[in-house]
Amino acid sequence: MTKWFGRSKSRGNDKAGDAAESEHLEPLGVSDDLRLAYGRTGDPKLLRGSMQAAELAVEVYPVADFRHAAALSSLCMLHRLSWERDRDAPDLIKAIDYGRQAVDKSPPGDPELSRHRSSLATALQEAYDRTKDEESIDEAIALYRGCLDIMPVRAAGQNEERVAQESNLANALLRKGRVLNDGAILNEAAGHARAALRDTPDDHPMHPFRLVDLGGALLGLVQTGHPEHMAAAEDMYTRGLRELPERHPARPGVEQTLTVIKGMRRQFEV
Repeated sequence: MTKWFGRSKSRGNDKAGDAAESEHLEPLGVSDDLRLAYGRTGDPKLLRGSMQAAELAVEVYPVADFRHAAALSSLCMLHRLSWERDRDAPDLIKAIDYGRQAVDKSPPGDPELSRHRSSLATALQEAYDRTKDEESIDEAIALYRGCLDIMPVRAAGQNEERVAQESNLANALLRKGRVLNDGAILNEAAGHARAALRDTPDDHPMHPFRLVDLGGALLGLVQTGHPEHMAAAEDMYTRGLRELPERHPARPGVEQTLTVIKGMRRQFEV
């Protein structure tokens, strides 16, 4: 675990930042360690502690310091995790508010801007799932596009963060396309899902989910009147199910979708 009094990486520009440096305080590191511990244990006390450390980081690092925006972005993610745990609407509202602040206050040249945008987009996507407010998903889609715009394209095998954003964009488009029954949006979702799958190694832990993501986009196209994608959708779900660990919680949903696809194949005689 990062210690409360470890050495910080960069200096602040105001009294609060100087105080943090003089004490060698690393609240962001503490917050991240507590968040990871929460992920392993599910202990809500660790989540609250992570929030408190991130709130301290917002106070001690000046706006011009990259860590100020990083702390706001952390609070966005942490309140979203709290929302996922308790389904308490104010947490989701706070997540979006902190996410907007992180993006707005990210200083020029901030290397973490794409992550701040992604955190906000994920919170907005959660809001869309809850309310079906089209503005939320449209903003999320624009933010994911913005992430891809500023992320460098690297050689195969070096693109993990970019591939993740490609997958995020595919999922956001899929959500909107399904609700609107819009073939053009679903086709774009399939394109991004296909690109993410192409650049994900077969042994990567996200590979089965990328298979299912593409299967979902193809199934959406089937449901808009394009049965020619039926066999490919079934293949994606079948492969994804085969790769998922035996007791993974996603398996029942994938199995249920496969049953639906097989029923549709009989209906369409495809």
